[in-house]
Amino acid sequence: MTLASAHVAGVGMVRFGKHPVSVTLEDLGEQAARSALAEAGAASAQVDAVFVGHVFGGPVAGQRIAVRLGLDGKPVSNHENYCASGATAIREAWTALAAGLHDVVLVIGVEKMTDRISGGVRPDPNDLDAAVGYVMAAGHAMSARRYMADHGATREQIAMVAVKNHAHSVHNPFAQYQRAISLDEVLQARQIAEPLGLLDCSPISDGAAAMVLCSPRGAQRLGLAAGAPRVLGCALVSGSVERAGESINAERVSRNAAEQAWRLTGVGPADIDVVEMHDCFTIAEIVRLEGLGLVPVGEGARWTAEGHTSLGGRLPVNPSGGLLSRGHPVGATGVAQAVELTWQLRGSAGGRQVENARVGLAYCKGGTVSGTDGGSVTTLVMAR
Repeated sequence: MTLASAHVAGVGMVRFGKHPVSVTLEDLGEQAARSALAEAGAASAQVDAVFVGHVFGGPVAGQRIAVRLGLDGKPVSNHENYCASGATAIREAWTALAAGLHDVVLVIGVEKMTDRISGGVRPDPNDLDAAVGYVMAAGHAMSARRYMADHGATREQIAMVAVKNHAHSVHNPFAQYQRAISLDEVLQARQIAEPLGLLDCSPISDGAAAMVLCSPRGAQRLGLAAGAPRVLGCALVSGSVERAGESINAERVSRNAAEQAWRLTGVGPADIDVVEMHDCFTIAEIVRLEGLGLVPVGEGARWTAEGHTSLGGRLPVNPSGGLLSRGHPVGATGVAQAVELTWQLRGSAGGRQVENARVGLAYCKGGTVSGTDGGSVTTLVMAR
């Protein structure tokens, strides 16, 4: 089953990082949205609806931003799916366009974390994972240990994910970090959860990203030129109950999301030219690429170390710098990934441009639910 694609009329982003306390979530969301609207040449009156992804923004954060933009009275929906919140907002916008409900919509992903979160994000206090003291870093540390034992991967190969993504972010003016790091820096960094250290972990961040999406009729309304990047489709699945004896790295949830994405869009793993991956930890990039079928199982660490996932490699992954270096304001991440793919497909990504990029994929995984293999997972496919 394939649905109509959504054209990208305009995008905008606020640099990720630590913003002053005086800069509010509404400030960040408004700034990114105004940039996207200006690039699209869209006035407030031309926007039919607003979709906002956030986690820590509080009640009706989307409506608070919409009022600032002169979009009061329009349909505004808020989407919380932990790290997949922004991508889920894109999915709901794409679905509404495909259904013919709207022709021009604004999608915003936004988060202000640095003055609200310390020590990393955690499961919901009422979930068993939280009750037993589970933290995200510990889960990924177990994933790394199991991967090394199962596939003979080395600690150095896993650390190379951080080296690669920091090297990419040097060319991204919107990244939280814009400095290359060495393998030794990753290996010698303060330990967080053995074997993972500080530079294996994505930072706490503030930021926002936005997109104006439109149907073919909306594209005509905005005078959008032919050949603009399109959202072909966005899969959404949730974790399912873990099976007895199943490896922590089975990535069944990623396989399910990928299979849904291929069905929705009519493309497959061999068609993908560039990937924006949810690398909340170094090992996560590796096992999720394998779960999506983009890299052979057990080969992801070697691919990274040999440069296959670097710019100029056979499958460039996270040219933006990824979560590890661009930053991870959780509600904004999925939209930021789609904005990066837009720049890549336009050929306007500067020093981090993937040559001849025509089809891109973005993956987000959000949250944990005790006894399952994940909270929510989105897989977004874009093309030009």
